[in-house]
Amino acid sequence: MPSPPKKTFGPTKRLTDAYAKGLRQITGRILKPITPSQTLDEWLQELHERSQQADIQEASVELSKRLYQWTAVSNARTWREAAAKSQKSRQLYAYLQKELTGTSTGHRVNQLIAQNANYISSLPLDAARTLISEVTKAQQSGARAGTVAKMMRSRFPILLRSRVQLISRTETSKAATALTRARSEDLELPCYIWRTSKDARVRHSHDKMEGVLVFWSDPPAPDTLFPMPLIHGGTSRSTLGHYHAGDAPNDRCYPEPTLSINDVKWPCRVYSQGSIKMMTKPAFLKAFASALKMVA
Repeated sequence: MPSPPKKTFGPTKRLTDAYAKGLRQITGRILKPITPSQTLDEWLQELHERSQQADIQEASVELSKRLYQWTAVSNARTWREAAAKSQKSRQLYAYLQKELTGTSTGHRVNQLIAQNANYISSLPLDAARTLISEVTKAQQSGARAGTVAKMMRSRFPILLRSRVQLISRTETSKAATALTRARSEDLELPCYIWRTSKDARVRHSHDKMEGVLVFWSDPPAPDTLFPMPLIHGGTSRSTLGHYHAGDAPNDRCYPEPTLSINDVKWPCRVYSQGSIKMMTKPAFLKAFASALKMVA
């Protein structure tokens, strides 16, 4: 019998699929086809008004709450398993039991739930704006009305489907990272190990971040640290800036909390203030003594 899949601090495929299904159901309630008598601006305004109606806003908030509830259950289970394997398992397990029965973590995600709900209700509107931008360019290039009409019918479902997939992957990952960070801060664990999915689809910069120890107070800029080489020379430029594992669009990375210094495999690569250095345990403790409040 095959062994069960290893649990991580990132979102599961089942969670991401369930969230995507909820997104499709809500967007289906918002969408209305453009009528022959409507202009594009009138259609856009109609989508906006529908997305702001009470039933859509309530459904969006409810789906967002379910996302964080689903994530919290998986996240808590992974925390317990990680604590059981830690060299300080007894202290950490007792600490986690106390934290998980409290409400501080729940209060921290309320703002994220509201933000996520706004993403949900605005999905069709975002796709429509992209479509209108493409249609405008086509019209400026001399496309005929019939060609534009066909483009709208075929292109909009593709744009919306792509948007749903992006938001489902991005928001489930961000939810997992947010809850991991909230619990880490409650437990005074200041850093984590950047983990990737370790497959061919991992982006270049994230592949280079695998195994790097990162402080929550000092997020890296992976795409600046490791720019993607271009085919014709030079490197790509990213506008993502600084972020934590799991917080980038379409990101499948996740933060693995450092429960104890003794659990880290030394020497270890450590990110700090714009650079990554290989450090031994004594050097790390000396360099970051003032920042370390974790169980050592």
